[in-house]
Amino acid sequence: MLKGAIIGFGKIAQNSHLKAYQNEELKNDVIITSVVEPLETNKEEGKKNHSELNFYTSIDELFENEEIDFIDITAPPKFHSELIKEGIKHNVNILCEKPFTLNLNEAENTYSLLKNYDKVFMPCHQYRYSPIWQTFKSFLSSNDSNAKSLLQFNIFRRQADPGGTNFNPAWRTDKNVSGGGILADSGIHYLYLSQWLLGKPKSVTAKVYNLNHSEYPVEDTAIIMLEFEKAVAQITLTWGADKRVNNARLVSNAGSLYYEGKTHLQKNINGKEEKITVPDASDKAHYFSLYISLIKEFISNINNYRRTWDSIEEAYNSINLLNKCYLSAETSKTIMLNNE
Repeated sequence: MLKGAIIGFGKIAQNSHLKAYQNEELKNDVIITSVVEPLETNKEEGKKNHSELNFYTSIDELFENEEIDFIDITAPPKFHSELIKEGIKHNVNILCEKPFTLNLNEAENTYSLLKNYDKVFMPCHQYRYSPIWQTFKSFLSSNDSNAKSLLQFNIFRRQADPGGTNFNPAWRTDKNVSGGGILADSGIHYLYLSQWLLGKPKSVTAKVYNLNHSEYPVEDTAIIMLEFEKAVAQITLTWGADKRVNNARLVSNAGSLYYEGKTHLQKNINGKEEKITVPDASDKAHYFSLYISLIKEFISNINNYRRTWDSIEEAYNSINLLNKCYLSAETSKTIMLNNE
C-alpha cells in the first residue's frame, strides 16, 4: 500500500483529496498518513477532526518522522513551485493541484527539474477524466479528418469560491497568491482541456474584464479565442453571473455535440440525433469523482514505474498558454505561438 502526505490542509484537501483517498475504490491501494500544515489554527483543527493523521508544520519535519511514497500538494499556487522542489529533494512521487505554478518563470524552472526526475509527477488536471469531455475527445477522434471545428466553453459563477476561513479566505482574488483572477483559477482547466482535445494552438487572443466585482483586484470575467490547425476554441468565464452554469458546444460540418449543463449531451451526426447521458458538470459529486479517477492513474503510474512525460508537458503548456492569454489581454494583441 502506498503511503502519502497532503501538503496544505485547506478546503480542497479536506473536501476532495482526502475523501477520495478514503473512498472504497482507493482505500486498499493507498493511505494518507500525514499532513503538512504551517498555519497553526488549521493544524489544530485538523488534529481534532482527523485523529488518524499525523500533522507537521514543515516538509522537513514530515520527512524527519515519516517514510512516504508521495506528496499531494494542495496549498495555494504561490507555494507550488517550492513544494515541488521539496518533493524532488526528498525523492518522492508528486501530485500537485492546478495551476502547476504561479507564473511562467516558475514553470520554466520547475519543468527543467521535472524533465530529469525519475519519479512520477502529475498535475491535478482532473477534468480530462469526465465522461463529458471524454465524449468530446472521442467525437473529435472519429470525425472526418478534413472537418474543421468550433469548440465553445461557457463557465458561469456568481463569485470566486472562498478559501478556508483561517488562511486568507479571498486568496483566489489575490494575484500574488493565485496568479490571477478567474482565468488563472477556473480558466486553467479549459486551457489544458482545449489542448488535450485539439492539440497545440497557433495563436491566442484574450480579453479580461471586471464586470460585477469591483472589489476584486483581478478580473472577474475573461474571453479567450484559441486558433488551432483545424479548429477554433472560445472560452468564456465569469464570476459575475446570476447562477452557476457550465455548458459547451462542438460543431463542424461533420456533426455536433451540445452540452447544456444538464445530465445529457445532444449528439448529431448526418441529421441523426442521439442523447448521451453524462454527469452534471456543475454537480460537486461529479467533481469529487474526477479526483478518484485522477488518483487511480497516479497510483498506477507509481506502481508500474511509469514516467509521466505527457503530464509534465501538459502542466508546463497550461501555464505557458495562461501567460500568453494575460499577455494578449495586456497588449490588446493576438499572440502567435511557437509550437516547435
